[in-house]
Amino acid sequence: MDFQHYNEITSFIRNHHGLTQDCMKQLIKKYPQQNYDTLYSILSLEYQKRMKCNHVKTQINKNKYWDLYKKGIDNGDSPGIIVRMAEQFDIAPCLIARLMLNRYFEMLETSETKDHSVNVNIYLRDTCLIPDADFAYEVFLCTLYDNMYSPLIETMKASLGQQYEIKLHKEVVKLGLAFRDEEHLRKYGYDKTPDCKLEVPVAADGFVINWIESKALFGDEDAHRDYMKNQYLSYWN
Repeated sequence: MDFQHYNEITSFIRNHHGLTQDCMKQLIKKYPQQNYDTLYSILSLEYQKRMKCNHVKTQINKNKYWDLYKKGIDNGDSPGIIVRMAEQFDIAPCLIARLMLNRYFEMLETSETKDHSVNVNIYLRDTCLIPDADFAYEVFLCTLYDNMYSPLIETMKASLGQQYEIKLHKEVVKLGLAFRDEEHLRKYGYDKTPDCKLEVPVAADGFVINWIESKALFGDEDAHRDYMKNQYLSYWN
């Protein structure tokens, strides 16, 4: 992908406010020639940056979100109150649901709910465990409408990463290259490991290749810079 098309896509994403599901649908219509996975990866990366910038602000507004939710319940609003709030305030549904679950547990004030983060993860994965039926359904809807931060999406991302690693290993074996995988490297004291450490380096496009790393993500300049600092430079050649 050339920089012009990439910049057009990122500009479109940055100017979109609302649910990422809606943004993804518009991206597919606007850029039908682009691969779905590529568009999703760019959207995911841009949205993560936005959520990091908004994190402090959303934490401060935790009580405000809860009050708005309770007002909607008292007014008899139709289901999807929290999802609509997420769209209005440009926050991922599961992130705002997590904040509100924290607020919910704070109000319960029982010994079983002192560790809010653990409870939040448990109840977000299985909303049937939430005692308040209305609130449970609202949180459940958040997991359905969030294609970035829901427990299901996180599981799918982990699975996709494993699939890419398996595919990489098959390709390396097919080429007849001897290599060591992450599990073997950890046994020998590597704290940070590439997916494949070649036993014998190879040359490609004028570069000597000692190791291969696969990422099930889109790599912009910032992402590569971060990976270079925190991961790539620590690999042994």
